[in-house]
Amino acid sequence: MRLRQSELERYQMEGRMAPAPYRTEGIIDTAAQRTCINLTTVDKLLLEPVRRETLMTASGPRDSGIYYLTLQLGPREEHPPDPISVLAYDATVAGAELLIGLDVLTHGKLVIDGPNRRYELILPRDRT
Repeated sequence: MRLRQSELERYQMEGRMAPAPYRTEGIIDTAAQRTCINLTTVDKLLLEPVRRETLMTASGPRDSGIYYLTLQLGPREEHPPDPISVLAYDATVAGAELLIGLDVLTHGKLVIDGPNRRYELILPRDRT
């Protein structure tokens, strides 16, 4: 996860050092409309919410903080995919620090190879 460009500029103007990229594993959830981040990860990264909203979950509505994140998805460190900016909601994510929802998945194609228990998220490169 990385900071948005505007946040990096603010850090520079304030004379602060931007945090290093944070590497973690996430869960892909094709039924989730929104990307979510665990509160423990929010605390670890010292993130501040940009606002609060009601998040609809499987167990009902709940109040949630919303955080700017910039994600780079994929294991290829030598040629990482382009970053995707997202507003992530704080929520309990069982078994991971991040739940990747349709707000991110709609940027690319998710290919599932069931017999081999593999998947690949193919994200387009920025053409600008």
